[in-house]
Amino acid sequence: MKYDIEYILKIYQRYHSEAHRCYKQKCYIGSFVLYGAALEALLLSFCFVYAEAVRKTSVYLNKKKRCKRKRGIFLEFTLKELLDIARELNWIPFDEEVENIGKVENWIQWVKETRNLVHPACWLKPDKYFRNIHRLMRDTCFKEYKKFVKISEETISGINYLLQGKIDKDLMKWCKKRKRA
Repeated sequence: MKYDIEYILKIYQRYHSEAHRCYKQKCYIGSFVLYGAALEALLLSFCFVYAEAVRKTSVYLNKKKRCKRKRGIFLEFTLKELLDIARELNWIPFDEEVENIGKVENWIQWVKETRNLVHPACWLKPDKYFRNIHRLMRDTCFKEYKKFVKISEETISGINYLLQGKIDKDLMKWCKKRKRA
């Protein structure tokens, strides 16, 4: 199955700009959800670009065994699975420290978990990863959400920058190979 990379990138751009609009309008929960969706679209687009490598990952092979679909399996990936693929293929430096405030993995996990605030139950129970995100969000003044959304925005922008750098580097390698041939 051929995936439409251009279209998924348009979806990413739409989610990202909508998240920013929500932020400007002080619709912070909507912004959390949309930044999480933008991350998912970005990773899915990367799966489309590097489809051959993705099909060799353990995540893909396990999904293929369980999936009823024979084609279009990429469209069945969850955000967790997309992140697992990114880890397996070293697209993102998960263990790298960011400005002495935490690992890349923690920032990504923040985006993932705040995206899940769209589910009412997330406001009521401890989170597996952050434990008290439900309490943090419930007890924080709504006006202070702004700084939390900023974390999501910076994370998405950073991931986009990293992934774009990988594509640029791979494209340069490809161009050099074509010149030699």
